[in-house]
Amino acid sequence: MGDEKNKEKKTNGDGHVLTEAEMKRQAAFEEKEKKLLEKGYERKDIQISVLKANFVGILLTLPFVAVIVAGYILRNGMFDFHKVLDENPVLYFAGIGGIIAASIVLTVVHEKIHGWFWTIGAENGKKDIEFGFQKETLTPYCTCTSPLTKSMYILGSMMPMTILGVVFGIVSIFIGNFILLAISVIQIIGGAGDILITAMLLFHKTKGKDVVLLDHPTKIGLVAFEKEKET
Repeated sequence: MGDEKNKEKKTNGDGHVLTEAEMKRQAAFEEKEKKLLEKGYERKDIQISVLKANFVGILLTLPFVAVIVAGYILRNGMFDFHKVLDENPVLYFAGIGGIIAASIVLTVVHEKIHGWFWTIGAENGKKDIEFGFQKETLTPYCTCTSPLTKSMYILGSMMPMTILGVVFGIVSIFIGNFILLAISVIQIIGGAGDILITAMLLFHKTKGKDVVLLDHPTKIGLVAFEKEKET
């Protein structure tokens, strides 16, 4: 009986066992794909692995982190960890706890922001936005089930890092709040996958083509359907 259940399980090709929600998204995606291919579109996958997101993506976030941290130091000076720990250890550890707690909460907010902006370009608004939680990586996720334009996809991808990372970082510089600075740095690094996908999409040549972008239903990234524009 157990063997029969295991045989029924479907994976995305990377070892991830699909949930019921993911299987439904996969079926809906395949239906949309079939219609687009029938109209003459060609499929181009733009996806990344978790390893690539965590390595290459993080490298792409470092310039943003460097500018924010440099701006903070130039305006407010270096933060003295040892001095705070010696003078008020309770405040020191409370600050660390606050950073951790805020970062966990903002991980969920990060995905909500994706959804809010993708709703603008989705065919059926918020009905096309789905949120979930991946057990393997212990992370929430957001996906759009309807086609998006290139500019709208990039907008929705970059806004969480922009708001929670860059904007928070700029505010921390002007008010001199180190805890907010630390939160902003974590949020910028947390957008590693988003900035990597955005970079790949920006370098993906689509000039002179009709392009339809669909979030991949089960993997990190998207699928571009392209065909030459009719003249």
